[in-house]
Amino acid sequence: MRTKLVAVLYLVCLIIFGAPSLRSQEAPRRKPLFQIVTQSLPVPVIRQPYDVTLKAIGGQRPYRWSIQGKPLPQGLELDADTGEISGMPVSNREFSVLVQLTDSSNPPLTITKLLMAGAAAPLTVIFTDPPHVHDSNIAGAVRVSNGSHDAIDTTVIVVAVNEVGKAFALRYERLSLPPGADSPDLTFDVFEPSGQYSVHLDAVGEVASKNAIYRDRRQLDGLIVK
Repeated sequence: MRTKLVAVLYLVCLIIFGAPSLRSQEAPRRKPLFQIVTQSLPVPVIRQPYDVTLKAIGGQRPYRWSIQGKPLPQGLELDADTGEISGMPVSNREFSVLVQLTDSSNPPLTITKLLMAGAAAPLTVIFTDPPHVHDSNIAGAVRVSNGSHDAIDTTVIVVAVNEVGKAFALRYERLSLPPGADSPDLTFDVFEPSGQYSVHLDAVGEVASKNAIYRDRRQLDGLIVK
């Protein structure tokens, strides 16, 4: 009788408190991927107020936003602290802009994303598994999507660039994407010499019958291989 009572109490403890051995084997939760989650921008309407706030997740706040290369259209401005794009447009034209986001980590993480104000982007590429370091390897995965009504001949290139500007290939892939299709996850897991790296992801697509070239790009900084 005493043995049965001890067994019942043990089971009750497991139910209430959980099994320590099982809890110790739980995988640690991964931090959210540092990324700009805004997918596109609204098309401006001439002499109508324009107001959209860029969104991001992961990293360490506060964030700092900036525009790289070609500036925003006349009449629009970016608030570097809030990520708000606002103003009074002077044109109805579609546009694209390369947005850069920097967090407050030490060293800071930086990522860029090309945003389009217009119809759905014909070619987009994302990190489905954020570039990360394990042992002496840089690993991750990417996916490219065809948002057009045409088949697109696509080239995907992922490279790691160290602090002295030397580039190392992580993944190179050529594939034909049917209309509206996504590629499988394109993984990479490559040994790299010690150093600090930026991972550059570029996708270039061609529709030969229309003489059209599409491109999308991503960049993630601050990876350290020891």
